[in-house]
Amino acid sequence: MRFLYLFSLFTICVRGLSVSSRRDLFSQVSSAALLTSALPATASTLPETGAKAPDFDLPNSRGEGSTSLNTLTQDGKWTVLYFYPGAFTSGCTLEARAFQADIAKYQKLNSQIVGVSVDPVEKNANFCSSEGLDFFMLSDQGGITSKAYGSAVSIPGFGTFSNRQTYIIDPKGSLRWVFTDVESHIPRHSQEVLEKLEELKSA
Repeated sequence: MRFLYLFSLFTICVRGLSVSSRRDLFSQVSSAALLTSALPATASTLPETGAKAPDFDLPNSRGEGSTSLNTLTQDGKWTVLYFYPGAFTSGCTLEARAFQADIAKYQKLNSQIVGVSVDPVEKNANFCSSEGLDFFMLSDQGGITSKAYGSAVSIPGFGTFSNRQTYIIDPKGSLRWVFTDVESHIPRHSQEVLEKLEELKSA
């Protein structure tokens, strides 16, 4: 399972490379997978639920400068902050489309969806445009925010990526719920998030 996940991240790294270069990279990733079979799913500890969510201030895909945690909570909305490995990959596209299909349901629950990855702003902007997304992405290049949220995966020689995890943050900026096992059930993940949102709001 670890190798398959590393392989999916490997596909993000090889776009635009020659066949021979891809073979070399694949060999390195295969070795890394074998050497890091005990590698934890996240590079840092998950933040505590019930406590204030980690602060951040990241450039957004709308070309409107940066977006912070305070910016997201200032209107009294709940925030679904989801981390994903890379724009335009199959799993991330499926996940984004599912959130988009349910966008009206999230709005009815006074909530907003925001994606986070280590992709550059331009790539995230193109992804949102090509998929017709009514929500935006944040660019966490360097993975500092991903690490703060316990959602960073580092591959030797390739850098840090955002693991596929989702966080529900209430209007006061407190972290209320974390979904860590998203990869195995991407198609139904949005429905799970909606159900948990309803539960948290009615508690």
